[in-house]
Amino acid sequence: MSLRALQVPVWALLTVLAVTCSSEDVCRSGDETCSAGKSVVAEAAAAKRKNPAALGFRNLPANFTAPIAQMDVQGTLPSWLNGSVYRNGPAWWDDKQLNHWFLGLAMLHVFHISDGGISYNNQFLQTSVYRQHMSSESAAEQEQAKAAAATEEDGEQAVEAVAPKAAEEPMSFNTPVTIRRVDNHLLASTGVTASNEFDARDVSTVQAPFAFDDAMGLNPCPAHAHTDLDGTIVHFHYVYGPSPGYQFYTIAPGTSTRKLLGETIPAVNDFKFPQFMHTFALTENYAVLSEIPAFLFSADLHNAKFVKEWNTKWQVVDRRTGRLHTTLESPGFMMFHHINAYEDMDENGEAVIVADVATFQDMDSMEAMFIDTLINHPEQLMDSFLRGAPHRYVLPLSADRRGSVVQGTKLWDGAMELPTIAYETHNTRKYRYFYGLSATAGKSLALDKLVKVDIETPSADGVGSAALTWERDGCYPGEPLFVARPGSSVEDDGVIVSIVLDTTVELSFLLVLDGKTFEEVATAPLTYAAPFGFHGRHYFNATALPI
Repeated sequence: MSLRALQVPVWALLTVLAVTCSSEDVCRSGDETCSAGKSVVAEAAAAKRKNPAALGFRNLPANFTAPIAQMDVQGTLPSWLNGSVYRNGPAWWDDKQLNHWFLGLAMLHVFHISDGGISYNNQFLQTSVYRQHMSSESAAEQEQAKAAAATEEDGEQAVEAVAPKAAEEPMSFNTPVTIRRVDNHLLASTGVTASNEFDARDVSTVQAPFAFDDAMGLNPCPAHAHTDLDGTIVHFHYVYGPSPGYQFYTIAPGTSTRKLLGETIPAVNDFKFPQFMHTFALTENYAVLSEIPAFLFSADLHNAKFVKEWNTKWQVVDRRTGRLHTTLESPGFMMFHHINAYEDMDENGEAVIVADVATFQDMDSMEAMFIDTLINHPEQLMDSFLRGAPHRYVLPLSADRRGSVVQGTKLWDGAMELPTIAYETHNTRKYRYFYGLSATAGKSLALDKLVKVDIETPSADGVGSAALTWERDGCYPGEPLFVARPGSSVEDDGVIVSIVLDTTVELSFLLVLDGKTFEEVATAPLTYAAPFGFHGRHYFNATALPI
């Protein structure tokens, strides 16, 4: 497939594709130097003394895998807790094209839980992008080996393990962000309408790219889709050109066919360009776009633009027709993730949408997530992060309130990212609890605290809601996933699972917390330090899929 043939801006695809780099641009994992200069790995090692969290950005070798047939579970898992926990995230960067946390090569992880035991596997996602980078790296190693008369150890393993890209190989994107299930397929996804399928048992790559049962073109989109309680998947992609906007589509349960829904929702701004959105919100009858004043105009994320003087625009779309229902505004904010949204009635009996969002004051965090900055200047991300807080916006649905400005109220007096809820039971519905990652001002060099927020209970100081926290010295947790106890109607009756990096022993472990008390239930260590990832899912019956 030629990039010229795609009806989308080339930069937008390059951002998520990270096309092949020349051998001069590639650093070898584990080497102190390479032709591009000091490697990401060497920088991480040099910075580790002043920033222990730099361990979470250390490259893993090509084709690295560390399966465990039976993990050493410390504690007792609930008897009902079974199924599979999957996580997606980057595990290899370089100093050129893959130089941002968002752009690292994808690695998939799975923890299979059964009868009180846990097994584990992990694998790099075998995309054409992965093979291109590893092949280029191997070619560079061979040249270095010849010049230095190096031993077999200098690169032969990578050369033999990674096959060169075949000329006829279809282009498959690097998809290191989210996981979702479409029909009987598990997919790794990112900010483009192309996904890669992986095996439910050992997370090996099955089909890259995954072949959807439709003729939809390739377009940039938010990394997060929504799965409704009835199994319907709802998503949208960006539309470029003279009439920019957002085109919704759905995937019915039991199918892999994407069907366009309604009209293109216009992106109305002075740049005549779709605004950056990593997620959107869903209710029973509406989809909610939060058009923050943020733009990605080029493949270079250094050029991301945030217009502080502009408001955030809310576009509320009717899910039944795909047509715009109403638009509203709020003072401008930055965000990556919605927490949840639902329909309700306000104190005057008027229909509203309650939209909860993890907000920030600016887009400085995007610049602070380049790998060199994360390793050597972690305070830059913390400075940006700690200026944020989760907020609630109540959006009126009546026509006479169209265009009005809605103020947000703080849900919790602290910054939060990677928020989650009891998704399978409370997505699109009124809810009480949400979970996320946080940090402590003046102490943290990375997100080092898990938080459970109780929206219905005020905090002791009267600012926002009450919260429970989990933290341990030298430990950096990942996204908290809530797994509900089957058959229970109590919202927080379940467990939280998170992959935690313990820098004191340089190993990661799976953490299981009681959903109600937030106390430790069990832990299970890995045999290595897993790089910081992004998003995951739990499925009770994933390994029963006919893959």
